[in-house]
Amino acid sequence: MLAFIRGTVVTVGSESVILDVNGIGFEVTVPARTLEKLPGVGREAMLHTYLQVLENEFKLYGFLYKEELELFRTLMSIPGMGAKTCLAVVSNIPPADFYRAIMAEDEKTLTKIPGIGKKSAQRLIFELQGKLPSYEWATAGGETGPVWEETLMALEALGYNRSEVFPILVELQAKNQLQERAEDNIRMVLKVKAGNLGG
Repeated sequence: MLAFIRGTVVTVGSESVILDVNGIGFEVTVPARTLEKLPGVGREAMLHTYLQVLENEFKLYGFLYKEELELFRTLMSIPGMGAKTCLAVVSNIPPADFYRAIMAEDEKTLTKIPGIGKKSAQRLIFELQGKLPSYEWATAGGETGPVWEETLMALEALGYNRSEVFPILVELQAKNQLQERAEDNIRMVLKVKAGNLGG
């Protein structure tokens, strides 16, 4: 497994970069977000890599951040998802925002990604629900991940759709108003839904 590549930037193209690694030039296909943040020609860069083995060639994909690589790898594991579409996702939406959209079943956000239509968005949600990594954006402390899920499940049992209550939890976390107990968070979400919580 080729985990990463480190070398001197020789050429920066519209979709790829060539790195000089001990005299050998590696062409690495990268998302637009990586291209925008790459060091200039002549400077050293390190990219987390994904090696795609095709019938007649090897293709190397590179990412500045490990989270972007993990998102790309997750997308590539979905049957029928091509590398071009996976790269478009990573190019157009930060991993944290993508995972939020999946958890909230937010088709509107997903369909803003080039190449992702309504059916593709629905398929992504179906394929990835319950299979996403637990990143810090989804927690507000050591034990908060399970509390989020407990809160969401309880609200769903009360008849609310995940897509309508998840954004409220995200907003409450941004305001540092999330609590350690699920029942407290449920109460706050219900107050927001009722329009009784100021802020």
